[in-house]
Parts: sequence; C-alpha cells; structure tokens
Amino acid sequence: MAYNANATNGGVVYSPQEGYNKVVTADVSVASSTTLADVSELDLRIGKYERINFTYTIFYNTAATPDFKYFLDTPASLTTYRVSRGGNDHAGAPFAATNVITAEGSAIAVTASGTDGCLILSGTIENGDTAGDLKFQFAQNTSDSTAAKVLEGSNLRYYRF
Repeated sequence: MAYNANATNGGVVYSPQEGYNKVVTADVSVASSTTLADVSELDLRIGKYERINFTYTIFYNTAATPDFKYFLDTPASLTTYRVSRGGNDHAGAPFAATNVITAEGSAIAVTASGTDGCLILSGTIENGDTAGDLKFQFAQNTSDSTAAKVLEGSNLRYYRF
C-alpha cells in the first residue's frame, strides 16, 4: 500500500512531521490490587482511520511478591495492530524474544525477583471507523501491600502518518 493510500477508506493525507512526546511527571502507584489502572498522562486519542507509530518506554518498580502486569488498551475497531516488546524485567534479565503481537489480548504478567524494570513497547496501529484511546494500563500481578509503580520519566513517543 502506498504511503498516501488507505486500502479500506481511500486517500490519507500524509505530512512529514516531528514526533510528539508525553511524559509521566510523577510516579503512579497501585497497591493491594490486581485491577488494571490507566497511566492517564500516556493516553493517546486516535481518530477514525488514523494511523500512528508509537513507542512506550515504561520504567517501573515492584517487589517480588506483587510483580507487575500490563496491558495496552486500544480502540474497538482496529484494522492493523502490531507491537513488539523489549527492555529488561525487574531482575535485570532481557525480555525473551517474542513474535510481533498482532491482536489485543489480555494483561501480560512480568514475574521476577528484582525491583526495577524497563519495558519498551513499539508498534503501529491503523484505526477503523471508531475513534478511541490507546492507553497503557498496569497493576500488581498478585495483590500485595508493597506498591507496583510506573515511575516518573516513563514516556510515550508517537507520530501520525
């Protein structure tokens, strides 16, 4: 498909541009809960038929008991969804090589024995006919009084194309 055509809905306006950044300005904590919570500073509105490339860099802290789980919540009618994961778990080990994720699934648990981790999620989304939000969500994998945190400085870089 040409860079200026959308097979589903005709022409797409393309303009080269700089990327945009969103940054977490204060730690976001979840304690004693396995319910996913939004990191609202990283929410990204996606219009009908829009396409974006994005990279989340998530610095997090947790203890061995609660561990960490995350989820990318997307609009309901995606045409294309591709995401790749990189970074290190909270024991310092690199994440195992994985295939590109091509559909939104369920929350992904990161279990390890350390405390500080870095999660990098890079992807492309082509939205369908329903506008919505791309949201990074996280929680504890096991409920514990020691909080799991997304740390300040975590960020989202993206551009529309």
